[in-house]
Amino acid sequence: MSRQSTKTDNKSIANKIFIRKEAIKDLKEVKVLDLFAGRNVLWSNIHTDKYFGIDIEEHKGQNLNADTREVFDTLDLSAFNVIDCDSYGIAFDLYKKLLTRKDLKKGTIILYTAITNEFTKIQNVAKKEFNFRHFYEKAPSLFNARAIEFFYEFLALNGIDEVFYYAIRDHFDKHYGYFIVK
Repeated sequence: MSRQSTKTDNKSIANKIFIRKEAIKDLKEVKVLDLFAGRNVLWSNIHTDKYFGIDIEEHKGQNLNADTREVFDTLDLSAFNVIDCDSYGIAFDLYKKLLTRKDLKKGTIILYTAITNEFTKIQNVAKKEFNFRHFYEKAPSLFNARAIEFFYEFLALNGIDEVFYYAIRDHFDKHYGYFIVK
């Protein structure tokens, strides 16, 4: 059994599609910004009125070929009512930016993937937010193993008081879910 982390696109496709359908079931119009679109597999069989995907890898799908983190500040978030942030690990940096943007409309659905284990590093944004940068270097696995808890606390600190998700636990703690911006 290997403890090495491998980045695998859409390992739980059926579950991810289910959570997306569940998240948008009450929307009259579905306008999706897919920040890590890959091959567009997750949204290809779901009706959308508008879909805009971004992926860093060329020839993966019908996307803007760019690094999401480099173009994020130029995006007009008000044009979308669903933002899909299905990245590897936990993208604390993007959630911080998302939740502080003035053009993010109330009622916008944010889909997330949060995957971690004791060997998955926590981003510096979270270390700074929770003021444990100096302690982290002494025992990173203690903090890494609790990254999901930090993620939900981070959301709460940024005004998100309700999330919908399901969890899968194997060598990783995987949470797939969504929340609605209030």
